[in-house]
Amino acid sequence: MNKSVFSVFVLAAVLIMASCNSQRFKKTDDGMDYKIVKGGGGDSLKMGDFALLVISQYYNDSLLSTPIDSVPQLVPVDSGQVPPVYVRLFLQSRVGDSVVTRMSTDTLIKHGRPLPPFAKENNYFFTTFRIVDVVHSKEEAQKMSLQLRERAMRADSIGREDQKKADDKAIRDYLEKNSIKAEKSPEGTYVQIIKQGTGPKVDSGLAVSVLYKGTFFNGDVFDQSYDADGKPTEPFTFIPMEPGAIQGWSDGMVYFNEGGEGRLFIPSARAYGPMGNQGIPPNTPLIFDVKITKVQSKEAHLKDVEAQRQDAQRRLEEAQEKARAKAKQEKK
Repeated sequence: MNKSVFSVFVLAAVLIMASCNSQRFKKTDDGMDYKIVKGGGGDSLKMGDFALLVISQYYNDSLLSTPIDSVPQLVPVDSGQVPPVYVRLFLQSRVGDSVVTRMSTDTLIKHGRPLPPFAKENNYFFTTFRIVDVVHSKEEAQKMSLQLRERAMRADSIGREDQKKADDKAIRDYLEKNSIKAEKSPEGTYVQIIKQGTGPKVDSGLAVSVLYKGTFFNGDVFDQSYDADGKPTEPFTFIPMEPGAIQGWSDGMVYFNEGGEGRLFIPSARAYGPMGNQGIPPNTPLIFDVKITKVQSKEAHLKDVEAQRQDAQRRLEEAQEKARAKAKQEKK
């Protein structure tokens, strides 16, 4: 998108939020805070129409999800497909208007909804639905949906490629800054071999047991197979190229033999991608210190798992039997 169009979208976002601050919120019959910011007096929306919306989210005055370069969404003005409270607001609006809703952080806390780390009590999240067009027929809506889907796929492809380049640069900068020599896998994961290992080579179809420590690029640990004293706990076992671990592990582990040690520098696309994962933000490249403790056939691994299960079951039954004997003794 060129800079002049970019500026128009930024200006629109600023003007909408300025209007939000100067205009009082009302309440729907359902108790939702809202306001309709007038913006041009275009066609009105009717039941059965399809509204083309650019949806933006704010925390107080801070834009969380930018509409710039985003693909608008085609939303039916139909209470059978959209919550009736929103349909009623859209029916009061015209093309060019923005429907703004808000939710307090206190309300979210009250309903047990998790808040992002930056959110504080007695603040607000806003959602702005800017109506950029209206489609009156189902046929037109179907055509536009196809166009929007193709546009979204192109935007997603461009976004993935941009993120891939950004991650690769972040990893290369980190390696250079810390004087680390690492080999780049075909998939984009960088591998630092500290110790090659002398046992069987890691390969697809084999079960690989790994002691690991996962960190962000700032050094913060987000997961590890070591206890608070730094002693190893149970290794994590996975099979490269099969579900069970992030793709970057499969990319990097095949560079080692059993007994090998090293570090994997994994781009976000080969880790948790744009969705992130429990405590890991979206689009975050990761570092894993790894130690390969065992490489064996899948069949041997499954036998080990079954033996461990049987041993755990036996110990559980013994403990239950002792508890019953103790309880029986105490009754006498």
